[in-house]
Amino acid sequence: MMQPTPSALYRLAQVLRVLAILALVFLVLFLATVAFSAVELGEGIAKQSGSLHHSVAAAIVGTDIVVNVTFPVPNQGYYNVQGLTLAAIFSNQTIQSGPLAVTTGGPTNIPGHGHGNLSLLTSFDMANPAGPFLLLHDAEIQGVLWLNASYAVIVPVNLEVAFNYHWGAPFANLSYTIGTPVPQKNETVAIPVTIHFENHTPGLALAGNLAVVVTNPNGTLCTRQTFPVETHEGPVTLKETFYAGESCSISGDTIASVFTSPGPPPIDISLPTETIP
Repeated sequence: MMQPTPSALYRLAQVLRVLAILALVFLVLFLATVAFSAVELGEGIAKQSGSLHHSVAAAIVGTDIVVNVTFPVPNQGYYNVQGLTLAAIFSNQTIQSGPLAVTTGGPTNIPGHGHGNLSLLTSFDMANPAGPFLLLHDAEIQGVLWLNASYAVIVPVNLEVAFNYHWGAPFANLSYTIGTPVPQKNETVAIPVTIHFENHTPGLALAGNLAVVVTNPNGTLCTRQTFPVETHEGPVTLKETFYAGESCSISGDTIASVFTSPGPPPIDISLPTETIP
C-alpha cells in the first residue's frame, strides 16, 4: 500500500518544530555567552578599582578642590555595553563622619572586546570639617563604586565595587620659619620669613596669592602681607620679609594664610592657623 502523503499542515508543523529547536539552541548559546561576558566585565572592573588613585587633572574652584579621576573599564566580552554610568562615594570616617565627596560619571558605550574610560569629576569642599586636614595631610580615602549598564541590549548589569583613593594634599607639610627681627628707622621691624609646603595633588597648578596675617595673643593685628604663588606639583619655598610694629614679638603670635585668586575660576582657600614658635 502507498503511504499517505503528509498534509501541508503537517509539513509546516515539522518545519516549525525544527525552527523552535534551533531558536532554543541559539537562545541558550546567547544567554551562556552573555553570562560569560558579564562575568568577564565584572571581574575586569573589580581589577581596575585600584586605578582610582590616578588623577589626570585637578583645579581649585571657590573652596572646592576638583579632581578629575579616570576609571578604566575593560570590556573583554563579546557584546557591546550601552549607557554605562558610574556613581561613587568617597569617605574616611576618621577624618569626617559622612561622605567627603559624591560623584557620577557617564553615560558611555564600550564595544565588545574594547576598552573605555569614564571620568569622575569629584569635588572635595575644603570648607567642610575635613578641609583643614585634607589641605595639609595626604590621606587614604575609602569608597564605593556603583556601575549600571545595559549589556547585549537586553541584559541589565549592576555592580558594586569597593576601592581606595590616595589623596594628595596641596599644602602638605606647611611650615613657617621665622628669622631674627631687624629694627627699622620707622619704628617697625623687618622679619625674614620662610614659607614652605609641598603640592602633592596630581595635576594641580597653584596660581594665585597667599595672604598671610599675623596677630598677637590678644588679637591685635601685627602685619598683613600678600605674596604671589605660581607652582605645579612638588615642593614650594617662599622667602619673604614681614614688616611689623616693634610691639609685636612675633614669637607666640598666630599666623594664618588664605590662598586666593580672582579667577576664573575664583579661589578662596583658608589654611589652618599656626602658632609661631
